[in-house]
Amino acid sequence: MLFRSGGDDSDQPTILRRPEIIHGLRNLIQNAVDFAASTVWIEVGWTDLRLTVRILDDGAGFPPNLIGKIGEPFVRSRRTEPENPQRPGYEGMGLGLFIAKTLLERSGADLTFTNASDPFLPPEDRPIRCGAAVEAVWALSDLAAPATGALGQNLRIES
Repeated sequence: MLFRSGGDDSDQPTILRRPEIIHGLRNLIQNAVDFAASTVWIEVGWTDLRLTVRILDDGAGFPPNLIGKIGEPFVRSRRTEPENPQRPGYEGMGLGLFIAKTLLERSGADLTFTNASDPFLPPEDRPIRCGAAVEAVWALSDLAAPATGALGQNLRIES
């Protein structure tokens, strides 16, 4: 069983707040938002041993010739399609994905970059979740808060 489901959150793991994970996931989500046609899906699940985060969109997906190079610095595709209205003039250099991938991998994540469907299918034959798909998987032991509980309340800063 990959994902637990149901209304009972009592077995939901408590995860430490780590800036590198927040920044890395935020970058991946922002890319999905920027390149989606209209929708981004974020799925989170866990088992007793692993935590998985999936980010999917309904955009054009990753260029097939770059799938194996995603996350390397300065990897980008040349713009041959019309400009993305959400990011006019944006071409990127691949540094955002490189930084996100590096931060997440240093936190213990295994990352997979794929397309949710065959990018060569005609648009009318593609499923709804047809764009880019990114999966990050951690050993739960790398992320879980100590068994003694959360780290407690933030201390009030007084001047």
